[in-house]
Amino acid sequence: MDTTCFVGTDIASFLLYEPEALQHRAQAPWGWFSDFGERGGDLGELTVPERTDGRLVLIETSIPLYNEETNQTHWVGSDGGYTFRCTTGGLTSDEASREYPEMREARAVETIRVTRERLLLDGGYLVPFDQPPDASGPYAGVPSMDMALEKHLVAWLSLPNGTYRVTVHHLAPSDEDDEEGDEVDIVLTFTLVSP
Repeated sequence: MDTTCFVGTDIASFLLYEPEALQHRAQAPWGWFSDFGERGGDLGELTVPERTDGRLVLIETSIPLYNEETNQTHWVGSDGGYTFRCTTGGLTSDEASREYPEMREARAVETIRVTRERLLLDGGYLVPFDQPPDASGPYAGVPSMDMALEKHLVAWLSLPNGTYRVTVHHLAPSDEDDEEGDEVDIVLTFTLVSP
């Protein structure tokens, strides 16, 4: 697999999963895929069963921003549209040179199981949760799959069945102008662990 897609988010995160593997969460409250402790950090990689057993990968948009006044690095995520390159290969030389050094040190590596030869990359729009019939605000109007695909809220990724190690690589903008608007922001590399 080597595909590029553009997907948007309003939750500064993306979710990677097989929709059928999460249907049991249709009665869960919104945000069930995260577990924010008292200190504000997401403990979900340790406490949310779907994230620990390979049914769900959470991809945050946080990148390092250095503050010269305080001499500190802050991690800041953002809503918006992101261009992904998803591959069973490695990074290109350009991507390797653009990967944030701080991300190399604390690289996010997760495991996902593929059983239906495809995964959904979701900006948080179709992940199952208990939507009240009279929902308003951010819970109103969950789009259909067709509408979500058309509006670039989700994208399908085709992969052979198996268990994969997913590595998230956040890339800094290149020095060149991106007139086409198609410069890759995040690369997801998939390494087969077991068929």
